[in-house]
Amino acid sequence: MATSTGRSFTLILSEEEHAELLGLLDQALRDTHVEARRTETPDYQAEVHQEEVILRGLLDKLRSPSC
Repeated sequence: MATSTGRSFTLILSEEEHAELLGLLDQALRDTHVEARRTETPDYQAEVHQEEVILRGLLDKLRSPSC
């Protein structure tokens, strides 16, 4: 599970790279959503839910007008 380190990064992407990254993150989010529904183990389900939260945050940042 990822933890916050308080570090920030600047990443410069071309339009093509930006679109590809959005597509990959969208697919990963769909995959984790399916995985969360399939699992019955509470600890693993919480881990997958946290992964969903992180992916949604990344997608929100990449879709913001400032990107």
